[in-house]
Amino acid sequence: MPRPLLGLVLAVAVLLSCGGTSNTPTGPTAAGVTAQTSDLPSGLVKCDLTGDIQSFISKEQTPDPQASKSIAADWEAAKNDGATAAYAALYTDSAEHCNGIKRSATDLGAATYKLVVNFVIQYRDEKSATAAFKGDHPIFGFSPSELRSGAGGVVEGSKTGLTANSIALTQPVGNQLFYIALWQNKQFMVILTILNIDANTAKSVATRENSRIK
Repeated sequence: MPRPLLGLVLAVAVLLSCGGTSNTPTGPTAAGVTAQTSDLPSGLVKCDLTGDIQSFISKEQTPDPQASKSIAADWEAAKNDGATAAYAALYTDSAEHCNGIKRSATDLGAATYKLVVNFVIQYRDEKSATAAFKGDHPIFGFSPSELRSGAGGVVEGSKTGLTANSIALTQPVGNQLFYIALWQNKQFMVILTILNIDANTAKSVATRENSRIK
């Protein structure tokens, strides 16, 4: 048997002996970690912007090109820091509000309806995710220092009920209520923003989400 052909046969034999699936990823994924309908109060609708980060960027391109460009730039920066996947999940109380979220004229910070915006970023390993959190570079508009600059209601670490590398803000503003949490667990970084849902329920959503990172 010619040597090149013999080498190919041996390589295939080694691959088969390993089952041929050794590179199949295991464990939680960004999509699996994100907020699920079952985590949320009844009556919330999953918006069609929900999906992997490239899908999100693409769907935002027409209604809000500036937001699409900003998210794309943040994603490129995250990849340079070791991010390998990201998923966005958005929920609100009606299809009409889901459509409104896409438009550049919509000020989500002024929303008086129930709204959940969740990004989960998966890194190549825990070290990269930890460095990204501690590096404090804004991603998708959020960073620990940004939350610390809030007027009050900020807790960190074990006080959040999440992880050692975590920060959460609960703050009423007029007739609105904001809950924003940013945390790192294993190879994941999670950004969770919840508007106009009571604080205990919002914290429960974060806790359920965090429990899926194993």
